[in-house]
Amino acid sequence: MTDAEYFRSIGRLEAQVAALTAAITELKTKFDGIDARLDQLDRLANRWKGGFAVILALGALAGFVLDNLFRWWSAKR
Repeated sequence: MTDAEYFRSIGRLEAQVAALTAAITELKTKFDGIDARLDQLDRLANRWKGGFAVILALGALAGFVLDNLFRWWSAKR
C-alpha cells in the first residue's frame, strides 16, 4: 500500500468514528427522554397507589358504619 492509500483508509476510519460518535450521542439523547418519561410514570403510579389506599380506607370505614347501623336497626325491631 502506498502512503496515499493509507491516508485514505485513515480518512474512512475517521468518518466511521465520527458517524459512530453521532449515533451514540443520538442514543444518549433518546435514552434521557425515555428516562424522563419513566420518572413521570413512576410518580403517577405512586400517586395512584396513595389514592387506592385512601379509597380502601374510606370503603372500610363506610362498611363498618353501615354494618353497625344495620345491627342497631335489627336489634331495635
